[in-house]
Amino acid sequence: QHGYWASLRIKPDLISRIKEAQKEESKIWTIIENLEKQVEFCIDEDNMLWQDTRRR
Repeated sequence: QHGYWASLRIKPDLISRIKEAQKEESKIWTIIENLEKQVEFCIDEDNMLWQDTRRR
């Protein structure tokens, strides 16, 4: 039993990895800075950037 628990690893979920990747991407920040001009992009309540209706 103890060996089983010791071998488990916690991996980040996909959303967390996307959020972290977006923080580092300069092209995304350019879009965010011009968001009011970009009708095809939106930011959700978790501050994730989405294009058009791909989130829905």
